[in-house]
Amino acid sequence: MMVRSTSWRMPFPVPRPAMNLVYGFVVLLLSTSAIAAESLDFERDIAPLFVRHCLECHNDTAETGGLSLTSHGRLMQGGESGPALNKEPLGDSPLLQRVLDGEMPPPKENKPQIITSEEIDLLKRWVAAGAHWPEGRVLDPYERTTDARAGRDWWSLQPIERPEMPSFGEADSSTNPIDAFIRRPLSERGWQPAPPADRRTLLRRLTYDFIGLPPTPEEYAAFERDESPDAYQQVVDRLLASPQFGERWGRYWLDLVRYADTCGYERDQEKIGVWKYRDWVIAAINDDMPYDQFVLAQLAGDELPNRDESTVIATGFLRLGTWNDEPNDPQEYKYERLEDMVHATSTAFLGLTVKCARCHDHKFDPIPQTDYYRMASAFWAGPIEPGDRNFLGGPSADELGYDVFGWTDRGREVPPLHLLKNGDPKHPLGVVEPGQLTAVTFLDNSISPPPADASTTRRRLQIADWIVDEHNPLTARVLVNRLWQHHFGEGLVRTPNNFGFNGNKPAHPELLDWLADELMHPISQERSPISQSPWTLKRMHKLIVMSETYRQSADHPLYHEYSASDPGNQLWWRSERRRLDADALRDSLLVAGGQLDLTPGGPGFKPTIDPEALEGLSKKSGAWQASPPEQQLRRSIYTYLQRSLLPPTLAVFDQPDTTLPCGQRDVTTVAPQALALMNNPFVHERSETLAARLMEESDSVDTQIEAAWQAILSRPPTADELRAAVAHLESQQQRFEEQLETPKQPRDPDLAPQLLTDGLTLHLSARDGVTTDDQGRVESWSDLSPAGHHASQPNAESRPLFVDDRLRFEGRNWLALDGQLLTSQQYTLLAVVT
Repeated sequence: MMVRSTSWRMPFPVPRPAMNLVYGFVVLLLSTSAIAAESLDFERDIAPLFVRHCLECHNDTAETGGLSLTSHGRLMQGGESGPALNKEPLGDSPLLQRVLDGEMPPPKENKPQIITSEEIDLLKRWVAAGAHWPEGRVLDPYERTTDARAGRDWWSLQPIERPEMPSFGEADSSTNPIDAFIRRPLSERGWQPAPPADRRTLLRRLTYDFIGLPPTPEEYAAFERDESPDAYQQVVDRLLASPQFGERWGRYWLDLVRYADTCGYERDQEKIGVWKYRDWVIAAINDDMPYDQFVLAQLAGDELPNRDESTVIATGFLRLGTWNDEPNDPQEYKYERLEDMVHATSTAFLGLTVKCARCHDHKFDPIPQTDYYRMASAFWAGPIEPGDRNFLGGPSADELGYDVFGWTDRGREVPPLHLLKNGDPKHPLGVVEPGQLTAVTFLDNSISPPPADASTTRRRLQIADWIVDEHNPLTARVLVNRLWQHHFGEGLVRTPNNFGFNGNKPAHPELLDWLADELMHPISQERSPISQSPWTLKRMHKLIVMSETYRQSADHPLYHEYSASDPGNQLWWRSERRRLDADALRDSLLVAGGQLDLTPGGPGFKPTIDPEALEGLSKKSGAWQASPPEQQLRRSIYTYLQRSLLPPTLAVFDQPDTTLPCGQRDVTTVAPQALALMNNPFVHERSETLAARLMEESDSVDTQIEAAWQAILSRPPTADELRAAVAHLESQQQRFEEQLETPKQPRDPDLAPQLLTDGLTLHLSARDGVTTDDQGRVESWSDLSPAGHHASQPNAESRPLFVDDRLRFEGRNWLALDGQLLTSQQYTLLAVVT
């Protein structure tokens, strides 16, 4: 068969230039869709749009409306309302129409989620071009950071790389890397750091920072006299070697791991031997234990090859939370305990809020719900189940191998842990295999079965190894940020327990990474009594305090100008003024009175607590038995912390709640603080002791006042302060002479009725009329006033007597009065105790 070939021609002659134009126009029309497709890039334009606006609700876990948008197949499959993308015509697809109609994305927490016109245009063009989706590409809601949540590309989850140290040429005399990083942004603004602090200020700052106590007058004098170039460095080395260094920095760690001496809840039983964990922390810090070993011991000290009593004591970290011996729902409560361990571990060591993923995928950080249970499986192997209350929710001494307060697994094989729907034990889903957090993509996140000779699961040891892996991006960053925070008042990241999306980003990210890398891979190998080994902390402390940034003044000549641009001092152009915390304040009062007892370690002491603080307790008489007065002169870190009755003197000055990890104490200014300093018996006793000492040392009022200033403020008073203090002292003396002096008079029974008409007046003298038993407890006390009452305590045991005709002294002893008493309507008491 013959086939005729035909051709189409223009019905009229066309000039060659015009013909070329027509051909070009035809080619342009035919290639329009291809050009549109080429101008769009799925990874650059479409994937971020889906992750930002869609995947939070439409992923393989959530599937709101039965729809997942994680892959092309799931997109075409659609949900309960049918396919999200039509095959023909694409422009009418529900995916696009819901966006154009403003239905998607829906409001979140009653706030609209904005999708921009540029994003809508990208979506329209993508659909019009055929909705190209790369083969095999599966979107992950955590793969990238959006304006609503962090992805796995979040800054704190990226590898730590040591940045090059900035250089400013020969004019820069600084040899400390910290100063180089701090000065660069200042230099870019044309700013200058504050001048150096004076020597007295610097010594006081350094001494409080390192040991939590004020310098002695002798230390001030020696430092001011020492003109050698290494005078300051010698002080640094001396303080780092002080046994009080571990007590100061141990307190920060105890805050972080929610340390207390009791269990909480209604009975609030004592955690027998928990104080040994506190002492272990102090000793570890004083010994400069490398931080990786510090972490391993607390999470898995019982699983270490070289385990001993001290490493098992360290595992007490896992039992420091509250414990309820009679939970309403025992099955629910074991998951509460599990959450406490996960939260304490992830917060303290990683700066992440993993516990937020117990009931659902984390709303802000790349932590899916499965990751929570993968991590929790390491602690699931321990005695989580409700058991013998004698062991306070932990293993017995036989199981531990030592009679200490510690933790270990029930065995090498344990029941599986199920993922719980909405965190509810009544709705278990699939079994979750143990593993690490998947947010760190470049570390192995698996956990292996234990070896054949293991008596535990070895899961906690593998989690600890993963945490201290030198490639873990969080551990070193979190730790050096805590060191910076306690030296400067704020961290480089100002949310020390949250390095996630809801936390702050670092003001100096390069400095943070340089310090983190230096912690793990020290370059400096100076001759020093301080260890230069990886993960050791004393050299990091020294590096920080030797910087000019640390040593600068809190006063800056251009304060108002600089603070207008940087009110939070993010650039560290001056030092921050910081108040003493509760522990340092109490210890300083003892130092001022010359009474501080530096005896280390052992069980905590119970301070005297005002009776009013006991009113809310069910058993007032046995709820609190204060330790002997001489034991109460020890440092505050050795205070017995009862969860249901924290010492009011410390609590009012922002001592933290012991229920949750505290990475940074609150700093409040409230009226009860002033009242506590005015009315608290502890403060009165310290004041009286200091006053007595000053009066013994000199008869000169001016000298006494100057000595008081030195003892309390470590400086002499100004001329104005001295004049004001002298005037105040004179007015107080006159007031006492006129109003409070009660002269000793012979007893006259005829005067008693008149006294009783106006109330009950007693004059009690500690030097006259007091009889005590062989233990020093008051048995009777004679009244020296004209009324001549006699107070007696037939039974010197402490016991409550709820009647009005009793005297109560500091909540311990009750004295019954003889003679005529008052009615309740007349009851008024004035006791002048001398």
